[in-house]
Amino acid sequence: MKNSYRAFRALIVVAHIASPFAGAHSAFAATPSAAHAKSGPMISKALDALLLPINKGVIKKFKLDKGAHGVLVLSVKPGGVADKQGIKPGDVLAEVQGHKVHKPIDVDVAVRRQLKAGHSDMSFSVARGGAVIAVAAIITLESYNETIAVSEVSSWETDTTESSSSYEEYVSSESTEIETSEESEETTVEEDLTQDESADADSSDDANDSSEDTEDNSDDSSDDSGDDGDDG
Repeated sequence: MKNSYRAFRALIVVAHIASPFAGAHSAFAATPSAAHAKSGPMISKALDALLLPINKGVIKKFKLDKGAHGVLVLSVKPGGVADKQGIKPGDVLAEVQGHKVHKPIDVDVAVRRQLKAGHSDMSFSVARGGAVIAVAAIITLESYNETIAVSEVSSWETDTTESSSSYEEYVSSESTEIETSEESEETTVEEDLTQDESADADSSDDANDSSEDTEDNSDDSSDDSGDDGDDG
């Protein structure tokens, strides 16, 4: 990942003239719904970082391993969660809490689920420099709920200082898409947590039904036993 951000300016130019980057910055453009965004950047409230889904174009431009999966950490907020916990620009987040990451929203959903359960300890699997590193982090609900302004993202730390102007240009050109993803994120996370609650409720109902069936069977068995005794 060394000097990977030198590719920013070239990537923005190529986005208009060649596949797979044809169209308006298609390697970075966010879709309207963050829930299914696989081609756009997103600010992670959990990590105070700008995350980018990994596709063939990103793998090529940032010289990632061909089999790379997860999300690329484009930048981190100085003094933010990722920065404090040792997650760096250029890292590839592959797993959170033992679950594979496919798109940026997966990171925040997993962290928010852990926080809702009353836990602040988080585990990440990070690919860095050809090695996979386990990162143990502490994330609080307070830090998760802090507001992040899109306007401040352009000043965040990237992989190299040489590419800062290209990075700022990129964030400026994609600010609307990044803001849209940020606005959609909270709704998406809450929807996932609501689904979890519904699934838990269904499981509880099933368990109660099973318990009632067991009690009924026990009562029937007891009645049968009593009848047999009377016959004797």
